[in-house]
Amino acid sequence: VSIYLQVIAVNNGYFNLTIKTGAHIDVIELLAHLSLVSQASSILITMNLSITHGLPQHCTLSGLPPPASTNNFHCNNQPRTSYVTLPSPNTHNSNGVFKSKPPISTAVFEIAMKSHVQSLIDLLRDSIDIESLKQAKAVHGFVLKSNFSGKDLSVLLNHVAHAYSKCSNYGSACRVFDEMSNRNIFSWTVMIVGSTENGLFFDGFNFFCEMVNHGILPDKYAYSAIMQTCIGLHSIEIGTIVHAQIVIRGFACHEFVSTSLLNMYAKLGRIEDSFKVFNGLNDHNLVSWNAMISGFTLNGLHLEAFDHFLRMKDEGVSPNMYTLVSVSKAVGKMVDVDRGKVVHRFASDLGLRSNVLVGTALIDMYSKCGSLDDARSVFDSNFVNFGVNPPWNAMISGYSQCGSCHEALVLFVKMCQKEVKADVYSYCSAFNAIATLRCPRLAEQVHGKVLKSGHYMMVTSVSNAIADSYAKCGALENVRKIFDRMEDRDLVSWTTLITAYSQCSEWENALSIFSQMREEGFIPNQFTFSSILVSCASLCFLEFGRQVHGLLCKAGLETDKCMESVLIDMYAKCGSITEAEKVFKRISNPDTVSWTAIISGYAQHGLVEEALALFRKMEVFGVKPSAVTLLCVLFACSHRGMVEEGLHYFLLMDEKYGLVPEMEHYACIVDLLGRVGRLDDAMEFISKMPIRPDEMVWQSLLGACRVHSNVEFGEIAAQKILSIRPEYSATYVLLSNTYIETGSFKDGQSLRDRMKERGVKKEPGYSWISVKGRVHKFYAGDQRHPQKDGIYALLEELRVKVKSMAYVPDLSLAL
Repeated sequence: VSIYLQVIAVNNGYFNLTIKTGAHIDVIELLAHLSLVSQASSILITMNLSITHGLPQHCTLSGLPPPASTNNFHCNNQPRTSYVTLPSPNTHNSNGVFKSKPPISTAVFEIAMKSHVQSLIDLLRDSIDIESLKQAKAVHGFVLKSNFSGKDLSVLLNHVAHAYSKCSNYGSACRVFDEMSNRNIFSWTVMIVGSTENGLFFDGFNFFCEMVNHGILPDKYAYSAIMQTCIGLHSIEIGTIVHAQIVIRGFACHEFVSTSLLNMYAKLGRIEDSFKVFNGLNDHNLVSWNAMISGFTLNGLHLEAFDHFLRMKDEGVSPNMYTLVSVSKAVGKMVDVDRGKVVHRFASDLGLRSNVLVGTALIDMYSKCGSLDDARSVFDSNFVNFGVNPPWNAMISGYSQCGSCHEALVLFVKMCQKEVKADVYSYCSAFNAIATLRCPRLAEQVHGKVLKSGHYMMVTSVSNAIADSYAKCGALENVRKIFDRMEDRDLVSWTTLITAYSQCSEWENALSIFSQMREEGFIPNQFTFSSILVSCASLCFLEFGRQVHGLLCKAGLETDKCMESVLIDMYAKCGSITEAEKVFKRISNPDTVSWTAIISGYAQHGLVEEALALFRKMEVFGVKPSAVTLLCVLFACSHRGMVEEGLHYFLLMDEKYGLVPEMEHYACIVDLLGRVGRLDDAMEFISKMPIRPDEMVWQSLLGACRVHSNVEFGEIAAQKILSIRPEYSATYVLLSNTYIETGSFKDGQSLRDRMKERGVKKEPGYSWISVKGRVHKFYAGDQRHPQKDGIYALLEELRVKVKSMAYVPDLSLAL
């Protein structure tokens, strides 16, 4: 690119200066160099600067001030022309003698200065558009070194403060504001907006109050800004005060202010007041319709949002892309694919279907409605060859949320192959799909891609998603590594780690991490409490569970439906069915999960009649049982040997409740028949199963064969299990003991030898107790416990006492 400088000399002669540059020009550096040239050579330079966004930049400079009308900005890759005049404080004559006055008229100088101010404002707006703090600082420095004063200086400093704020340098914006000698309404509004956008809502409110105290009355823009501050403060009280002032000062009739009002009320949850403001408007324009529809959607009034969308059309106001995005969200929440097609049709009629925002919203809407084919149709017809990621993210997320995790990962791979840049949402959706599929190799591959991307590993939400996928895959060591390397951990990070340890049966470690999390100042949420209560239940830590219950009450979560059910389960598994009953009775309106938890508790404690009575009571209250509820009922019948009742409830699953029996239900029926010795019926039941039995079903049969010494069926069951899980030690042990008990010692010992040859080791059983918050585990023949000598001495003492009482242990059921 060549830059031609045409310079006005003292004698009104001209000379040209050509500067050769590369393909890209740093506008700020160019300004700085020209400023130095201007001051050193005592000349006036007027620059015609043509900037093309996204393309190589071209600059032309001339010695005549251009017309101001050309300072228009276009965002569609068309050149934006700015004119910068760089005045020199000194001049020189033909003999090189410097003088204090410029060789041009004052009128020309003023025109050049005004053009200069507008050009710098344009550059500051550019810095906001491209989020360039460096450019904003450079312009600020140039302003300070120039001879601006009065109104021009105030205008420029206002725009400098605004640019700093928009570039997330709020501290610099405050310093510029503090150093202003003349502040106007624009100055104060800039600071109110900047404070709010940077999350400093109290600062924004203080600026508004100071402005009023200085005698500067708010205009419509200041009122709009303070209403955004009220939203950030979640303060309906301040909002209503502002509303009163707006009415008193006569701004209520301004559409701009009224639209901001209805938006404020909607976002503060006062949708009725928002609707009143909307109805009070003399004329509903596109902005007010959009604000109202968005407000309905935000407050869960999805049908009202859709109805107002139709009403908007009937009143002759054509929706735009923001309207369609809001109403698409509402329809997605309603899970109404028919209304979704209406929205889709409007988008097509308006030619907005291929718009990125609208297309992404349509894909998300169809996905939430469960219509993945329609979502994929929108994606394929408009965005399959598109280079930006929002539509890709929406489609991948839709597959993942609808359980089509394989398709989600296939699309993610295709996205990478097409070199569409993945972002936080892409990676989180991919890892959610991997977590559902439980595929550790895929987790490692995508994790590697994240590492190569560089900065995304620094994003907490991505690290949390990676840790969760490893946790679901059972890779506990990887979860710990991710957690330890995280610089910024949030509550989700801690909850993911606790849940991972709990799911991997490392319950004691889960409790320890929970305590560490609280020491670091994190307050648990319902998901954290749920995982930790599961750990308490698994360890039968009643006292610890009570402490967690106390924390739940302090956090105000004791009435959460999920928490109530987990508490019932915890107390029941810790042996305190009485406390489980108390929790259940405090529930005002128990749902299916709550009923299931208490029925399960009674069944675990052998209170079969009470469990079945509760189930019947549940039906009377009109609560529909789930598949888990019926599983608990079958479990209760099985442990009491109530065969006919169990078979009756099994048949009712499909006939009455419309529930399809799962593998656990079939295994429970096999166990029910096997416990009472009806092995032939159990075998016939298995043969008639509509689904292929897995090891759970055959294990139930093998256990019954062991109890009733049925070698024939035991061998069949063992072969089936070993064909699925050849490393499962319990199968060898159960069948071996069945051989031995029926007198086939040789076969029993041969099976044990085969087990050793294959390297299958019996997992040792253990028991544990908790003393003063510490878990003590005991294995057979354990030599690792620090108090083993005292333990074995006491065991020997007990053995001698038992032997002296002529007690002979029954080893028939020992594995």
